[in-house]
Amino acid sequence: MINLIQEKMCRLRHKFKNLLLSMLMLLSASLLAQEDKLLRAQQLLKAKNADEARLAIDSVILHPQTSSDFMSWTVRAYIYADIYKRTDKYKLHSSLRDSVISSIKISNSLKPDSSFKEQNRKLAKNIAYGYYNLGKTLLYDSLNYEASQSAYNNYKDILSWVEPSEVNNKEIEYYLGVGSLYSDIFNKDNNNTKAGDIAKVALLKVIEIQPDNAMANIDMGLMYYNQAANLSRSLEYGADFDQIDIVQENLIKLGKQSLQFMIKV
Repeated sequence: MINLIQEKMCRLRHKFKNLLLSMLMLLSASLLAQEDKLLRAQQLLKAKNADEARLAIDSVILHPQTSSDFMSWTVRAYIYADIYKRTDKYKLHSSLRDSVISSIKISNSLKPDSSFKEQNRKLAKNIAYGYYNLGKTLLYDSLNYEASQSAYNNYKDILSWVEPSEVNNKEIEYYLGVGSLYSDIFNKDNNNTKAGDIAKVALLKVIEIQPDNAMANIDMGLMYYNQAANLSRSLEYGADFDQIDIVQENLIKLGKQSLQFMIKV
C-alpha cells in the first residue's frame, strides 16, 4: 500500500513539473511575441509606417508583461507623435496629442534610464512648443483669444514639468503680444471694452512679472491717454456745467492712470 501511494505521489509530482514547465514555456513564448511586436513597431516607425506601428505598439502596452516597460511607452509616444504631426498638428483638441503626453508620463513613472528619460523630455517639449505656436496662430490670424489662451495654458502645463525655468520668459512674450494686439484694437475703438479688458489683464500680467517692462507700461499708459483724448473730443460745444464737471473729473482720473505707467519708462 505504501509503495502504491509513493508511486502515485511520484507520478503527480512528475505531472506537476511538466505542467509548470509548459506554463513557463508559454509565458516565455508570450513575452517573446510581445518583444517581437515592440521591435516590429520600432521598425515600422523607422520605415515611416506609423499607422501600422500603432497597431503593434497598442498590443504591446496592453500585455501585462510589457505594459510596465518604460521602453514600450516611449516608443508609443513617438509613434503617436508621428501620426499627430501629420493629421492633428493645427487642431486645438487632439486625442493623438493627449496620447503622446500620457504615454510620456507613464514612461517617466516607470523610472526610465537616462537615454529614454531624455527622449521623453525632448518629445514633451516639442509637443509643448506645438501648443505655443498654435496659440500664436489662433491669436494673430484668427483673433480668437479664448482658444489661443487654452493652447497657451496647455503649453505652460507641459513646460512646467519639462523645462520650468523657461515658463516666465514665454509668459512675458505671450502676454505682451496679447496686450499689444488688443490695446491697438481698443485704442482705435474705445467702445470695444472687451478688447480693452483683455489688453489690460494681459499687460498687467507682464508688469507683475517684470515691473519695468517698457513695452507693457507704454501700452498701458497709451490706453488710458487715448481714452482721455477721446473723452475730451466727445464733449460737445455748449454742454452744461454738470456734464463738463463729470468729464473733467474722468479726464483727471485717466490722466493719473496713464501717468503711473508712463513714468516707469
